[in-house]
Amino acid sequence: MKKVNNNLIKRVPKFDNLTGQCPQMKLVFRRIKEAAASDVTVLILGESGTGKELVAQSIHKRSFRVEGVFIPVNTGAISRELVASELFGHQKGAFTGATETKPGKFEQADGGTIFLDEISSMDAKTQISLLRVLETKKMQRIGGRKFIDVDVRIIAASNEDLLNIDVGDEHIIREDLFHRLSVFTISLPPLRERGDDIPILADEILFYACQRFNKNLNGIDQNAMDAMMDYPWPGNVREMKNIIQRAVLITRSKTIDYKDLPERVRTSIKKLEDIIIPIGSSLTESEKIIIEKTLALTKGNRKKAAEILRISRRALYNKLRIHGLM
Repeated sequence: MKKVNNNLIKRVPKFDNLTGQCPQMKLVFRRIKEAAASDVTVLILGESGTGKELVAQSIHKRSFRVEGVFIPVNTGAISRELVASELFGHQKGAFTGATETKPGKFEQADGGTIFLDEISSMDAKTQISLLRVLETKKMQRIGGRKFIDVDVRIIAASNEDLLNIDVGDEHIIREDLFHRLSVFTISLPPLRERGDDIPILADEILFYACQRFNKNLNGIDQNAMDAMMDYPWPGNVREMKNIIQRAVLITRSKTIDYKDLPERVRTSIKKLEDIIIPIGSSLTESEKIIIEKTLALTKGNRKKAAEILRISRRALYNKLRIHGLM
């Protein structure tokens, strides 16, 4: 077996299973600690792929319920007709196909934590049953008559602005349920707003991809990293993981380079290749054009422009003065 390059992960800042050091993620880590110190219901908001389940796991791990089970349920992956049965269980004969009594996830999670992802996918009737659990700590199986006590912490998550998305004339979620779920809210930033974390996450994902596929790579080259820094990451960390794993599989060099990335990532910096310098331009004139175009690309962000040009900010300031661009 090939030895994996440990330098890729040596300095990766970790918080449980979460990675990051940007201010937004430091705030998330602080909110996790605060949520874990009590037993309140938590609502985690964030785009798909931002790590909502990892945040829920971290809260559970740091809470007094750590000895209990953590049960994740993606309600959006279950048909609406079956969500209630999955959560609350059913009695034998409650509906066609119910050939035996089945406990639901709430009973299984008694004493622990249940994580309800894509909470907005629940139908109105299931929302009422969930509200009853929140208010009374009791539930009924479908087709059952007796109430069952359940001691479960609920952590819910959504990738939608729950109260501002309407279906017909009604909110996608009951307002009373929303207010019960959102006693404590944690908002996760999308990857495109975590610029400083992109190289860190990329190295971590690369390390584990090399382990998985028995490869020994040295890292990601600068052109590829520039493309990844400019790419908006609509699929967030989950998309990055898929892209880097693919690159590890197809690369023929010791580093992930520009051509190993999908076209959609490469074209995110194609604009950097479109600078046209007229034939006959002097080196001084050419340099001025490149600096002007780069500053236009970064919307005047001199720090980012210096990074793209591979020079220090002091060197960039000197060149701006020389070319009369200050």
